[in-house]
Amino acid sequence: MVAALIATSAIAANKLGNLSSFEGIANDTLVLVDKGDLKGAEQRITDFASAWDEAEKTLYPKDKAEWSVIDDAADAAIESLSARSPSATDAQRTVSALIDTLRHPVAE
Repeated sequence: MVAALIATSAIAANKLGNLSSFEGIANDTLVLVDKGDLKGAEQRITDFASAWDEAEKTLYPKDKAEWSVIDDAADAAIESLSARSPSATDAQRTVSALIDTLRHPVAE
């Protein structure tokens, strides 16, 4: 019950609305990274990129700053997994940062 309240508060706190579907894809990606399946993680983060790009036209106008903060974190995660020789450590760091940013997309 407490976890649901925290999740609801996090969703309500961001100006872009419910980003749980994006967080789900990022979590799936992190699971694959943690298993050492960097190729699978690259494929899953590509799913994130496609969904994020598709949602841009509705999310960006809601809050350009928050959208941009998440977009930067997404770009870092995508780049880490699409590198010629991806590093599991870098991928773990950037995908975790993306998840954190989706939960708290505050522009500084």
